[in-house]
This record gives sequence, structure tokens and C-alpha cells, in this order.
Amino acid sequence: MKKRAVVGVGVAGFPEKAAGNSWAFLQWGLGLRELGWDVWLVESLRAKELKNQQGQSVPLADSVNLVHWKRILREIGWDDRATLLAEGEKVEEQPLRDFAAGADLFLNLSGHFKRPDLVEKVASRVYVDLDPAFTQIWAKVYQSPMNFSGHNAFWSVGLGMGRGAVVPDTGHAWKAVLPPVSRKYWSKEAVGNPVGKAADLGRNRWTTVAHWYGYAAVEWEGREYSNKSPEFEKLRMWPKRSGIEPLVVTDLGVGEERDLFEKAGWEFHEPGPVCSDWHEYRNFLASSRGEFSPAKGGYVTAKTGWFSDRSVLYLSLGRPVLLQETGWSNWLPEGMGLVAFESLDEAVERVKEIEKDYAAHSRGAEKVAEERLDAGRSIPQALAWL
Repeated sequence: MKKRAVVGVGVAGFPEKAAGNSWAFLQWGLGLRELGWDVWLVESLRAKELKNQQGQSVPLADSVNLVHWKRILREIGWDDRATLLAEGEKVEEQPLRDFAAGADLFLNLSGHFKRPDLVEKVASRVYVDLDPAFTQIWAKVYQSPMNFSGHNAFWSVGLGMGRGAVVPDTGHAWKAVLPPVSRKYWSKEAVGNPVGKAADLGRNRWTTVAHWYGYAAVEWEGREYSNKSPEFEKLRMWPKRSGIEPLVVTDLGVGEERDLFEKAGWEFHEPGPVCSDWHEYRNFLASSRGEFSPAKGGYVTAKTGWFSDRSVLYLSLGRPVLLQETGWSNWLPEGMGLVAFESLDEAVERVKEIEKDYAAHSRGAEKVAEERLDAGRSIPQALAWL
């Protein structure tokens, strides 16, 4: 008999300009299914999250959330083992209840799923933290409801969690896991020749996709744990120093900060054309020269070992990644295809090294994905914590 898993995702809750976000969740369900598990995807939405294309509150049946949910499941060939719940809406729950009764595993990614009564009979109920340091600070310092209750195991994509990361003690034994990738969908073979507007936009450019500010910085024990903006600022002169002009797909609006970066050689593009459709998003990454990106300051300060689920995709597509050090190089192979930097000087020197032997770094990127990040390898390693 197949093992059964329920995976709580955040797909319908982000129906626009969020292809990367959707795939951060889908990789887990697809990975388990590729390993031979019987998998049921679930998501629960608050009433205020239900919107139409004009941004107006509507019932689930009229929402862009439901349209997005159905389209994504259809495009990845998912069967009827999926349930989208919404506050105040009548949705058939019994098939999910029957499936979950006696299931082996429940993965609650970022704690998005908030119906513990539906999964309380699952043997291993795992909270998977996708935002290390911030999750723990929000819970401990700001007393934010992080939905920890009802779980009996706690994982984090911070590779330093439980292994040296400096974060508040929430009373949970956090275990480090790698963000997985389903190479059935994220490989050079799956993409073929990337074409289209998004592919043309990113072609042969060093790129990344990012929320410039995201959420607000937080504080703990007199230290600030910031978003990406301050880390980008440290790298502002990278184009002039390296001779490379990066392209960032981001929500940074017009203003003085953007002007300063553009004068230094950065180019920005709004997310819609790249991030609204996951095929376009994949083509953009696959056509890029590689990824150059800072991490959130909070990940760096806390030494979380955070590693990006987006960087995983670049690597799997054979694109080198030049990523700010958060401590991740203690647990992942660094130097060929996957390269770390801690300062502007290092970022300049390391990209020059990559460019000197680009073909080898491209092969190295794919090798890291194949040997360490492929869901067929990374998910079993995570399951060994249970």
C-alpha cells in the first residue's frame, strides 16, 4: 500500500504575479508523488483573501483564487486529490477527511493550512518553516499567531537551524531540510529552447526575482533583522565594479532609491510579465546567464543557513548562482556553479571567476541540483528526521 501524505500549500492565496511562490509549495507535493506517495494537496483561505480581477471581495466561486488553483493543478497534471477551503464557504470535506484518517504525513508549509481538525489523525504532522529567523522572532517577540499548535515535528529550510543559527527559542526542535525541486518540470530538458517575451527579457543577463522590501524589519535583543533592501544597497556599485549590468524583476517602484541603482547600472522590470505565468517564469530563469542575489538581512544576521527555493530552480536549469552567504555553504557544495559571497568585493571577484569558466560552472550548477536538491534525494533526507 502506498504511503499517504497531505500537503498544505499556499497557491490560491497568491493568484497573481507569484509563480515562484506557488512553486515553492508545489515542489513538495510533486516530489512526494514522484517518490511513489499518494498525495492530497490542501489550502485554506480567509474570506478577505477572495478577490476578483478588480480586487473586489467575492465568493470563492467567482474568485481569481479558484481560477488560479484549478489552472495550476490542471497544468501539472494533478488528479482530484486536492481541496481548496475558504472561510464561510461550504466545500466538500469528507473525501479529505477520509484520506487523512490514518495518513502517514502532513506537511504544513509555512503553517498556511489552518484546519487542524481535518488532519489531526495523521501520524506525523510537520510544520515546515520557509522563513527562518523571522518565523521565530514573530512568534517569540511579537507574539504573532504562527499556527504552531497541532504539529508534532518542526522543519526549516534554514540549514543552520538547530545547528548554530541565532534565533529565539520557540520551544520547538527545528530540523534543517533542503528546498526540493521536481526536475521533471525544472530542467533544461523540460524547458527546451526558452522562447517568448520573458525569455527575451532575461536572455544572457544576470538576473533575480525579488520583493525589494517584502515585510518590515523586526528586532530581537537589540539587533535588527532586515529585508533585502539594505543588502541590495551594499551591492549597489556591483555593475560598475564588475562590468555586468544585472536585471532584477521586482516590485520596487519609481523614486530616489531606484534612480540611484539605475545610475549605477542596474535594470529593473515589474513582475507581471515574468511572474504571472509559471511557464514564462521558467523561461525567464532558463534564459538567464545566472542568478545574482543578496539574501534578506535577517537571514544573514541570524546565520540561519537559509537557501533560496528560487536559487534551486536556477541551478536545476543549469544556471550558475552567485548567492549571499547566510551560512548555507556549511551544508551545500560551494565553488562550482553555486558560489557564495559575503561582501561587494567578493561578489565582484566571484562573478569574474564564474565568467572565466562559465561552461564548467553551468555543469556544476546542474550537478548540485541533481545530487543534492532533486526532490528524490532531498525529501527522503528530510523524512529521516521523523
